[in-house]
Order: sequence, then structure tokens, then C-alpha cells
Amino acid sequence: MLAKRKYNTQPNIITNSVSDMSVIEKRIVYLAINQINTGINFPVESFKNLDFEIPLTSLNDTNYDRVSKAVLKLQLRRMLIENNRKTGQLESIIPFPIVKIANGVMRLTMLANVVPFFLELKKGFTKYELQAALSLNSVYSQKLYEHFSRWKDKKQWIVSLDELKKLLNAENYEYSQFRQKCLNIAIQEISEKTDLTPSYEVQKTGKSVSTIHFQIKIKAKEELQEAKEFYESDISELNSMKPNEVAVFVRQMLHNYSFSKKQCDSIMSNPSFFNTFVELDRKFASGLLSPLNPTAYIASFLFKTKK
Repeated sequence: MLAKRKYNTQPNIITNSVSDMSVIEKRIVYLAINQINTGINFPVESFKNLDFEIPLTSLNDTNYDRVSKAVLKLQLRRMLIENNRKTGQLESIIPFPIVKIANGVMRLTMLANVVPFFLELKKGFTKYELQAALSLNSVYSQKLYEHFSRWKDKKQWIVSLDELKKLLNAENYEYSQFRQKCLNIAIQEISEKTDLTPSYEVQKTGKSVSTIHFQIKIKAKEELQEAKEFYESDISELNSMKPNEVAVFVRQMLHNYSFSKKQCDSIMSNPSFFNTFVELDRKFASGLLSPLNPTAYIASFLFKTKK
């Protein structure tokens, strides 16, 4: 069955849930949610088993073995749901305990006692673009895209570092690792592939980061397409230049940032640093990325420091 709707409407209780699903498993959940008719104040008798049919080809992955393993693992995946934050009431559910694969199609069953978590919207909901969510290649990108979509009308989301780590199932990371592996990579991917451009600032208590303040900008479709075309044109032009011409250009671009001389020399002498700098600088120029502090943003990719 093809996607029914352009947008998914997902109860916030699911958005705020925690799980250890893989990228492919999350895509399956997105496609299943797209087939659910959500609403408010459903009668109890409407809560019955739901069956889903999803073609394996809709998962944006051509590796059949990897996809089939993900489908089969899904029947073991739990979602931890916080029903009442004040009382700390938690529930653990398995959304799809029955999974079958035949003729290139997965068939999933959601049991009646789990259905209310995915149907009922009276406690709030998150609306996001299905194809954008399916395009993301990191579980952190997927989860953050859901949360940014929830808060996009407010244009900001302020969350404690501990709470954010919990939501992303990344509590074992020190902040420097969390920033690099979870935040920066996800924000870059979301900015490039979706309708949102997020950025963030940190707040500290003493010397430690305690709170993340996200700012969320909604991109117009035309703006996003123009930014992609501008970036691709820039990269194409750079690829046509001689190496010494590119080096001169990058030297000039470095003047737009507040890197130290040592850092500038590292960027010019290290091919990996050089290529990353060029990629990010051109994405800033095109509007694909809009960090609050461009120098710090690039530095977080190139010069990892322990905090």
C-alpha cells in the first residue's frame, strides 16, 4: 500500500517515547502511522487490532537482507511511554508483535491494547512530512525532526540536556560526543533534507552544559529548492577550478570566520578538514545551513574538544 497522506499526524505521547529502533525500523513505523486514521475522543469499541501492508521497496533501502532483518526485529522493539510526567507513570509497549514478510511485502499487526497510543490526539499531536522523515539516515535526525516539527509553530524548543539525551536514547554520551554524533550531524541532515532549518545555543550551569535552546525556521519549498541549486552550482564551479585556485578561494573564505591561525593552517593542510570546511561554508552561503555561530559550528566538526 502506498502512502495515504503527505503528512503524518502523530500523538505527542509517541513523539516523546523512547526506543532503540534502527533507521529502517523507524521508517516502518512512519509508514504504518501514515495509514492510521487518528482523531479525538474515540469510543472504546473502536480500539481493535490494526493490520498494515507495506512494500519493502518503500523503505529507501535496496539491501533486502538488511531490510528483512529490520522487519523481523521490529516485533521485539519496545517503546517506553510516559503517560503522566507529574506522577512518573510509564508504560512499555511493543507496537508490532506480529510481523510477516511475503512477496516483497511486510504485514504488521498492532494489537488492540496498543492502538489507543497511536490513535488518540486529545493530548496533542505532531505533524510532519512523511517523505522528509523517510529521507533521513540517522535515528537522531529522525527523532529530532519529530520534535522540531512539534515545536516549529513556536519557532523554538528549550530542553534540558538530560531530557534531550533521554529522548534520543543517548544517555551514555558525554556532551562533546553527544554534540558531535547526535546534534550536529542531525541538524545538518535535517536542514538539507526537510522543510526545517534548526540551530541551537547552549546554556551552562557552572562549567557544564545544562540546557539546549533550539531555534526552528520553516523553509518555503521554493527557498529550499533554490538553496540546493545554488549549493550544487557552487560545488560544480569549485570542482572545475585548479587546485591552487581553490586554495586561494578557501584562504579568502577563512577571513569570514574567527578561527585561530593554527586552526586555519590545519584546515589548509588537512585534506579532510579542507573538504569539510568547503562543504559547510558553501552550505552557509546557499542558505542550506544557518547556524547561530558559523565558526563554532564548523569547529565542532573539525576540532573536537573534551568538555
